[in-house]
Amino acid sequence: MPRNAAEGASASAAATLVIATPDPQSLLRDWPALAGRLSVADHRREDFLALEDWLLALHGVPAEAEPALAAAAHGMTGHGHGWLRIDALSLAISRDRLVALPQRPDDVEDAAALIDAVLAHLPRAGTLYAIEAQRLLDLDTPPDARFAPPWRTAGRPLDDHLPQGPRGAEWRRWLTESQMLLHEHPANAERESRGLRPLNALWLSGGAATAPTARDCNVHLLGQHPLAAMLPVSRQSEAGGAGVTVWLHEPGLQAPASFANALLAAGFRLRVLEPSGQQCFTRRPWHALRVWRQPLRTLAAERP
Repeated sequence: MPRNAAEGASASAAATLVIATPDPQSLLRDWPALAGRLSVADHRREDFLALEDWLLALHGVPAEAEPALAAAAHGMTGHGHGWLRIDALSLAISRDRLVALPQRPDDVEDAAALIDAVLAHLPRAGTLYAIEAQRLLDLDTPPDARFAPPWRTAGRPLDDHLPQGPRGAEWRRWLTESQMLLHEHPANAERESRGLRPLNALWLSGGAATAPTARDCNVHLLGQHPLAAMLPVSRQSEAGGAGVTVWLHEPGLQAPASFANALLAAGFRLRVLEPSGQQCFTRRPWHALRVWRQPLRTLAAERP
């Protein structure tokens, strides 16, 4: 069969799989068979793509509408000027540049308490809503600025992601004031006494007044993620069928059996999202034909 015809025939049969991992080296330690499986697949490396950006784009929701999507999921309509999400981040100096460290589960509760405490001393910008540990701000006036979501800042120079636009300088001053208030806050001193890093900056994201209806893309999510409550994703345990299966890998966590079985299929498309970028692998049935073109003495015993 011609190569292009084989590609077309396998496109519909290939399982579409996504792995999001904070540490690609630990992924290979947790799943040693993965490297061997991917070594015979077509491979390309691409620029950084956060899982959140990928999931939102897949469902047709712009990143700036994510806070509005969260508000709508809880039945809140707002004043119509825009919604902002407020996060508390840990900033550090790296190579003479200020970077935001990735958020961790042990930051969540302290972050919410710090946001509530600091907002009382900052100029009012809107009505604050507390949804468990989330903090959403229903703006009193249009923001007139562009904001970057926190997931794009992790491990990257912060200056590249600060608010921009007509009122960008005003919002940057707001963030600077919050950072000064957090610098010596007693809650951060208590965190450091517990061996935790301080949450020394607030971060704003969003800005859109409304969010489009998220389209259903037949996505199956293996693991827990905040966006799962807002997007039409399934938490089914089966993988490898129609649609897209996403596995949220954490160091020390082995692949679910259904995900591992899907990777053993004759054809698959796999995307690995990692902190330094993304890697894409494709295995099609004609990869097996390539093996036969090699001299027989080069064939491994386990190959057909």
